[in-house]
Amino acid sequence: MIRKIIVTIALVAILAPAVFAGGRAEAVDVPAFDPNQTYNLTFGAFGDLEAAYQVIFNSDEFRSQFPNINITFQSGGFDDHHNRLTTAIAAGERTNDIEALEVEFIARFVEQGDALIDLSQAPYNASNVIGDIVDFAVAQGQTRDGAQVAIPVDIAPAVLFYRADLAAEAGADFEGLADWDEFIEEARKVTGGGRFAVPNAADVAAIPLSGGKGGWLSDDGELLEPRDRFMNALTLVRDVREAGVDAQLGAWSGPWIESFSNGTVVAMPNGAWWGGALRTWVAPEVSDWRVTYLPGRAMSSLGGTYLSIPSTVPAANRAAAWEVIQFLTTTEFAQLTTFAEIDAFPALTTTYDAPVMSEPVPYFGNEPVREIFADVALNMPSLFVSEFDNIIVSIWNAIVGEVVEGDLTPEEGYEQALRQIRATID
Repeated sequence: MIRKIIVTIALVAILAPAVFAGGRAEAVDVPAFDPNQTYNLTFGAFGDLEAAYQVIFNSDEFRSQFPNINITFQSGGFDDHHNRLTTAIAAGERTNDIEALEVEFIARFVEQGDALIDLSQAPYNASNVIGDIVDFAVAQGQTRDGAQVAIPVDIAPAVLFYRADLAAEAGADFEGLADWDEFIEEARKVTGGGRFAVPNAADVAAIPLSGGKGGWLSDDGELLEPRDRFMNALTLVRDVREAGVDAQLGAWSGPWIESFSNGTVVAMPNGAWWGGALRTWVAPEVSDWRVTYLPGRAMSSLGGTYLSIPSTVPAANRAAAWEVIQFLTTTEFAQLTTFAEIDAFPALTTTYDAPVMSEPVPYFGNEPVREIFADVALNMPSLFVSEFDNIIVSIWNAIVGEVVEGDLTPEEGYEQALRQIRATID
């Protein structure tokens, strides 16, 4: 678990969370942010984050407030970025001053002890400034013992994307589905002649688990509890595969990507970010994709980006790094600019009243689909990560694969997952 550090205020500096080396805590004085000092910060990013953040950092809004902060990016692909950061932190090496993390990787760094600074402690006092960030996302950046190791900057409330033209042609209706049984009924209608409802049964595996980013331990520390929640996930993937409505395509393969434009696939449960991918590069020529709630109005999230300050960052840079993180995560300008640039849905709830959130989206039939995204975001349950989540997720995903392939029943899968997880973490 993250160790808590008692902090005291000094005349010229504030004592920050310690950097742990060889198991020994070293107190680090963090100088307060000085508007008259020049700060040259580095920022580790992945995907198209740099493109959006460059617009923000070059804006009059940012430059007028922080003319003394210069930012250089180290950007890479999704896997390269996280692998680089994992290796650097494991070795205790210097990282960038600010590191972006996809939500699924938070647990990996929590597992490595005090790899990320606890931003709930002084001098950061994150709780004083992140009150308008959506609750579930804040919780996913916390450990079970309350350390705020990462701040959400964008989120991915999950919805059901579907092809209205292909559904109508088959007499199927994906709107207002009461539950996943009704989804499977409609999915059977659209399946046939080389056409399927979803790319792969595994695509629905994380939905009953609210995205599977945290919540693997109950409030009292029990594994995979409550049992029904995890059994529902395994039962759902089995039922989808047994119904024969999935194309059994490997994620991100050529045929998988092409299926969204060539009519092989009619529906896809995914995070809000997927709408931007469909519109800009996956299927820009298709005008019939629509957005609706998941069956039963399930509240789930599939993705999200967080910002962190690793413990290897020099004390002299930490206050400025925190100022940048606050600007990106708690100002409507930064949140809406990122959304406009790369379709990264805002984590800041005050943006949900912005006019753009109620505007019709031409690609999705001129429907105000962002209102659905916001509703899901505001109603997501809050789940916390633990130092064991990375191991648990790896084992769980393997079990899901065996259930999908029919090698295990859902009951067998659940019990086997419990045994393997206990044997690994005990």
